[in-house]
Amino acid sequence: MNNIDNFFSNSIKTEKTTEQFVGWACSYTPEELVLAGGFLPLRILGEQKPFKAESYFPTNFCPFIKSIWEDILNNQNKLKAIIFTNSCDGMRRLYDICNTYNSKIPSFLLDVPRIKNQLALDHFTYNLSKMAKFMETLKKDKSENSKINNSDIKNAVKLINKKRELLKELTLCYKNTQNLINVQTYYKIMEISMTSDPYIFIEDLKKYINIANESRINNNVIEMPPDIMIIGNFINEEALWKIISELNFKIAADDLCNSSRYYEKKVEINDSSNRDIIKSIAYRYLNKPQCMRMANLGLKLEEINKSIAENKIKGVIFISQKFCDNTLLFYPILKQNLAEINIPGLFIEIEHNNFSTGQIKTRIQAFLEMIP
Repeated sequence: MNNIDNFFSNSIKTEKTTEQFVGWACSYTPEELVLAGGFLPLRILGEQKPFKAESYFPTNFCPFIKSIWEDILNNQNKLKAIIFTNSCDGMRRLYDICNTYNSKIPSFLLDVPRIKNQLALDHFTYNLSKMAKFMETLKKDKSENSKINNSDIKNAVKLINKKRELLKELTLCYKNTQNLINVQTYYKIMEISMTSDPYIFIEDLKKYINIANESRINNNVIEMPPDIMIIGNFINEEALWKIISELNFKIAADDLCNSSRYYEKKVEINDSSNRDIIKSIAYRYLNKPQCMRMANLGLKLEEINKSIAENKIKGVIFISQKFCDNTLLFYPILKQNLAEINIPGLFIEIEHNNFSTGQIKTRIQAFLEMIP
């Protein structure tokens, strides 16, 4: 069950031609428009430790963004283009630097509103239309056939919706059987879902879920109290998930950019024009589980409190990337909220690709001992 790299060998990006990838770095980026443009969306994970990238940024700058820039500089995936968002000031600066020092890779900055009202929806719809036009400029064929049409977008929406549906099904299976699908395995699959050909990944994931369900029927499900919720930004640290897999507790809910914020909520479409379909895409992305970058943090607390109640959460672990202004601003508000509802909380700040696993394991163990 846990040999994921072998199971998903057909999906993993290194197995495929990389000429057609468009990179992205925020869960507010609509993969549907990348697919509709004839390319494959690939999340830039920041897998490489910054070396060349250090000379472009201040010392106290987000290590995660530095790692993303290192990946872009080395361009091992031969990206055709990169879609950035204004998710934080660091990402905006990364776009500026990429546009200035790596102009051979076309880049686009997607302006995502921080509020959710009709004006914001109209503005975001307009911005997505501009992104669609950017995707059209990437095609070698500049004829009328290079235009993104209604059918292209609908097919892309259906495909990504199917991926979301299966990831939600996988999550349900994982929550109920963490002795069969452990934490490390689950987040590895989430990583593959963002870096693979979705056509192939969907078929692989269907097979995996079937095997997981059969294993659940044929094996005893081991209870793993207490039920813990993980909250944070984009946390893709294999070493961290390995630590958590070794500890005796269950992740009953999470709120991360590489899990629930990525797959929750489908795009609703009908027989309408391109403009209306793009508006439906805009609506989905503005109304999915929101990031701490959004203006209404009270709504974020409501989302978290609802998840705590529904999943009978006994404690919350909040994990933040170092120097992340969005999460560091939000945590004091969350801490006060958790105190009001009598839920213990643990704050962990990690430096991307560079943190002490032993220290973090000790802190989590001590936190678990506090929970009745």
